[in-house]
Amino acid sequence: MSQIRSTFSTAMDTARVGACFMVVLLHVAAVNFSVFDEQWWASNFYDSLTRSCVPIFLMITGVLLLAREESMPVFFRKRFARILPPLLFWSLFYMAWNTWEGERYGAWYNWIKALLNGPVTFHLWYLYAIVGIYLFVPFLRKIWHATQPSEKKTYLIFWATVCAWPTLREALHIEADLLQVYGFDSFFGLVGYLFLGAYVHEAYMQHPDKRKYWFANLALFLLFSMLTMVATYAYSTQSGEPETLFYDYLSPFVLASSVCAFNVLYGVGTKVSEYSGPVHKVAACTLGIYCIHIFVLNLMGDATGLTDTTKSSWWAIPLTAVCVFAVSLGMIMALRRIRPFQYVT
Repeated sequence: MSQIRSTFSTAMDTARVGACFMVVLLHVAAVNFSVFDEQWWASNFYDSLTRSCVPIFLMITGVLLLAREESMPVFFRKRFARILPPLLFWSLFYMAWNTWEGERYGAWYNWIKALLNGPVTFHLWYLYAIVGIYLFVPFLRKIWHATQPSEKKTYLIFWATVCAWPTLREALHIEADLLQVYGFDSFFGLVGYLFLGAYVHEAYMQHPDKRKYWFANLALFLLFSMLTMVATYAYSTQSGEPETLFYDYLSPFVLASSVCAFNVLYGVGTKVSEYSGPVHKVAACTLGIYCIHIFVLNLMGDATGLTDTTKSSWWAIPLTAVCVFAVSLGMIMALRRIRPFQYVT
């Protein structure tokens, strides 16, 4: 039993580290996405390849939380003690940095207003979103335990179909908004990824030939990533400028690639149990890496020029991502040696 738990823990940590690196690679790739030039295809390629990063984080959350039994007060105390300090600390950190860069928030109450009104830096949206998601988890957990496998599958089919609709509606220029007309909004949103994660994990564990299942998921992940890339190119060409419609975390190709990417990373994690110690140490830093990497990316981009459009993005993007990830990891590991910082990283 202890071996099974150790393998599960390492697999989850591997998926978390993989998703974290994908976030860094995505944001590096996005730097030069907004302009059609000779480097744009590299940005589109790496961006499409990493769009499943946030869904993987949410799917991991679903695996870890939906099957667990605990009272609502205990759940809220644990979860919000984990997410609210980082949200406050990193928001103030980036507000201070923005002030250093010349942005002015004014009096102290404007700082509070800015903090309450949304992320002061774009990537912190996830910390705000997870607050609302956590509020729904106790109820989603009840649904998970009370439903049969066929009912879970039915829910996920409805959810995936509804999630795909806004992308299809925009891409095909359909005027009717069926989500609003028929009240399908109930099935819409990122919270469905938690349910999907728990379901996909069960499917993985029950599959008799995990090796074949892993290779099939790897092939499908690459296929759906390529479809995201091609669809982004086609829609951007039609629009006359780079468009991110098919990059949305709820778009159909991203949703499909996220399932496959989760299975691939989880499968890798089950085979590297001998490295469980180092993997766990890096996984413990992923929240901090997520929060600090934009700061590191901006400093490194200015210092090294790796994100300049004059360089070949095909090698500059992954090299920059590796450097940003490594520097962010080193900074967070150093910060976590100081006890107070353990609560915000």
